[in-house]
Amino acid sequence: MLPTFGMIDAEPLAPACMAAGATVPETEAVTGTSQSDAVFGDILSILERRTEIDALGALIHAVKASPATATLATSAIIIDANAVLRIPGHNKSSDIIDYLRTVHEKPVVLPGQVIQEFWNNQVSAVGTIYKNIKTKSGELDKEVAKAIGVGVAGLDGISIAVDEFKKDNEHLFDAQIIQKTTIFLEQLKLTAIVPYAPRSGLNEIALHRKMAKTPPGFKDDGDGDFLVWVDALWGLSNAKANGKEFDSVILLSNDKKPDWCRGHIAHPVLYAEMRALLNVHFEVWNLDYFAKAIT
Repeated sequence: MLPTFGMIDAEPLAPACMAAGATVPETEAVTGTSQSDAVFGDILSILERRTEIDALGALIHAVKASPATATLATSAIIIDANAVLRIPGHNKSSDIIDYLRTVHEKPVVLPGQVIQEFWNNQVSAVGTIYKNIKTKSGELDKEVAKAIGVGVAGLDGISIAVDEFKKDNEHLFDAQIIQKTTIFLEQLKLTAIVPYAPRSGLNEIALHRKMAKTPPGFKDDGDGDFLVWVDALWGLSNAKANGKEFDSVILLSNDKKPDWCRGHIAHPVLYAEMRALLNVHFEVWNLDYFAKAIT
């Protein structure tokens, strides 16, 4: 039977972010802790398969490969790490940022693990390397242009590869993109839920899921994608437990790895877990599709 958060006889949780110096009444703090424990227990029960998931129904849904059906206005949104990277450089970046900041009324969730992934994997560790490659790619552009100018054929592939590199990594070395990224993050801080699920009890679950090739992230060395997923479930569950209503969840991502999705269709196991926990529809939208939906 699906978990029913509305049946919890408790006062709402205290807000995740409170004014400096504010205090939570003792009875409210105890009630909030009890509710949070219950929510996390529901998540663990599904991840460990102590709560049944309809994996076969989710597989049937995925095999049908139906068009995307989620209604944006009634959907909660999860923002993946690669979406955080790509939105500032998207040709509709202003529209996307404005929509998330001022238009969308349902929860917008930025999993806490995404912040760590953004910094650890994309900025701190590789920034210097990409800056060096950027310099070399500029030199290569000039050499390719010279070669084409004297009639050398077969160089189109090199130009395309250089352009793709710049597009994929401009957030690391383009001053305008860095500024747009800062603005985007500041806007998210005003509106997004940034959940960190408790980490206790997750190590063993992550190990078993990886050994069984359970999505997401079973092809990766670490457990980052799994923690992104748990943080997202945690944030959405608490939002719903506190009275937020939504009938679908949209993961905003340009990730093409099959352990997350195929096109807009979420991996059946992820779809089944989301359905078992929140009884909502689940889809994955890339940035281009999202941009068309809001303009």
